[in-house]
Amino acid sequence: MLTILHTESSTGWGGQEIRILQESLGMIKRGYRIIIATPMHSSIFKKAKDSGIEAVPASFEKKRPHSFLEIISIINKEKIDIVNTHSSSDSWVATVAARLSSVKPAVIRTRHLSTPVGKSFLSRLIYNVLPDAVITTGEAIKERMIHYNRFNAEKIFSIPTGVDIKRFDPDKVKPCIPKKSFLIGSIGVLRNWKGHRYLLEAAPIISDYIPDASFYIVGDGPQYNNLKKITERMNIQNKVIFTGYRKDIPEILASIDVVVHPSYESEGIPQSILQAMAMKKPIIASDAGSIKEVVINKKTGFLINPKDPHSIADKVIELYNNPQMRTDFGYNARRFVEENHTIDIMIGRIEALYESIIKKRRGV
Repeated sequence: MLTILHTESSTGWGGQEIRILQESLGMIKRGYRIIIATPMHSSIFKKAKDSGIEAVPASFEKKRPHSFLEIISIINKEKIDIVNTHSSSDSWVATVAARLSSVKPAVIRTRHLSTPVGKSFLSRLIYNVLPDAVITTGEAIKERMIHYNRFNAEKIFSIPTGVDIKRFDPDKVKPCIPKKSFLIGSIGVLRNWKGHRYLLEAAPIISDYIPDASFYIVGDGPQYNNLKKITERMNIQNKVIFTGYRKDIPEILASIDVVVHPSYESEGIPQSILQAMAMKKPIIASDAGSIKEVVINKKTGFLINPKDPHSIADKVIELYNNPQMRTDFGYNARRFVEENHTIDIMIGRIEALYESIIKKRRGV
């Protein structure tokens, strides 16, 4: 049985942390031992504990020797086979600790965001020299690392996040929002680069054509208050519902007619898009990061230019006027997810990578 140590210095809760938790649970079912090292006050620490995953408190301060010694101690004590790092601070601390430990585990750096990696010596060290492999959450991120950064292509593997298609099953999930209007929704952490403001700017245009349109902003985050102020300034607060953080995402998706994902940078393949696709929802998404790998224009949804509220409005109205198109996009989207992006497919790819790395290190 292999023992995998995930490290995560982020204290928030979003797609990255959800993926770590999903991956951990999936690998445990396949017989692996999983440990997550993360700050005790982080969201993932509590959620890991609640899910029955081993979690150990850790600090990831690059300028403090104690942080390195802490991770070295965990690696040696637990006889870690693979360290999988996820954010900048924990990647530096855990990677160096792994190389200094007596156990000498393999190291994988998972890159969740599409933000370009710098070309500095330190970037090359942490992505290309020290790790045994790099996992990206989309092909576009991988290709940029190969062609822009000139990193070793043989060490980089694109493994997009998978969806639990049993949980996100449109034939079994019931809507939780009463059907009184045409519902346009956006689901995700409320960060600036997620582009929610462009959906809000499109709302008056859409409402002029679709008087009963309602807009659901599902999620929480640092932009919550700013976005609410935008609705007040535009006098559309009666059209926009901010739900805050919700656990009943399948039920919310079952209620929504069209899903808009207006991010303009930093995206891999967003889980919220794949979840909506699994629920047979037509997608309107900006061409950012690796989104175009799943939102196939005019097949599984509409792909538009980032920061373009007029395009958002045009495509929402087009889908409103064409129910058959909504149905076709939804059908194509569900089939695409079933064939390419289930949780089992993701776990299988990760397991294969883990096993190949271990075999290579053991000379098998």
